[in-house]
Amino acid sequence: MRITNPVDGLLQVVACSPFPDAAGEMVLYPRCDIDGVITAERLAAAAVQYSGYDVPKAKWPRPGVMLPVTVDLADPTRFTIEWDRVPTGPEASEKLAVHLRGEQQADTPGRRPFPRVWREVEHATSSPALINGLTPQQTEIALAGGGAALGLVPATAKVLSAHEVQPSSAPGGTWDIAVAVNDPNGGAAWEAVTRMSFSSSSHRERRTATGVELPVLVDPDNRKPIIVDVARLS
Repeated sequence: MRITNPVDGLLQVVACSPFPDAAGEMVLYPRCDIDGVITAERLAAAAVQYSGYDVPKAKWPRPGVMLPVTVDLADPTRFTIEWDRVPTGPEASEKLAVHLRGEQQADTPGRRPFPRVWREVEHATSSPALINGLTPQQTEIALAGGGAALGLVPATAKVLSAHEVQPSSAPGGTWDIAVAVNDPNGGAAWEAVTRMSFSSSSHRERRTATGVELPVLVDPDNRKPIIVDVARLS
């Protein structure tokens, strides 16, 4: 496949073929079919399909994961998945553990937290319920930089209160944050609730204190979708 205008992007897996050896029968050259959404800088989110026999079994995807891709800016249906950049399950687990150990030992200002936002993956892939007025897939698209394709625009919001939500697997917990949203079009502010999970209690305390101003993505015409814009968090 020839890609004439290559850019780096992400493929959000929405559905894919089950792991080939799950039934106990060895498949030497399994085919993997993927339905997903590609996002990239200067590219509107696009629904795509992939089918191939080159997927390493150790890196077999599942709904909810983000895969690095090289995509054609002129035609998002033309893309290649960069399997050499996809970690295996043990590699991803070890990398996360190393970063979390480092964060516990030295949670210093100016050091980028890891992960920047904690995703409740199991809940997101199994629950159709809207969180922050968005589906799990829309949430991932927004967090990957594709908010504009969903009609979301940058704004700011002031924290009014926060309440913990259970259950949560995030080290810093999952919280519903009541905020007053500053209308990006200059109109009257409105109140909303956005949910966020945190990688540590110190990060949560900085983000949920009353009066703190958070960068958010909102739809001024709908006012229901709202998500903290982690790319603009200082």
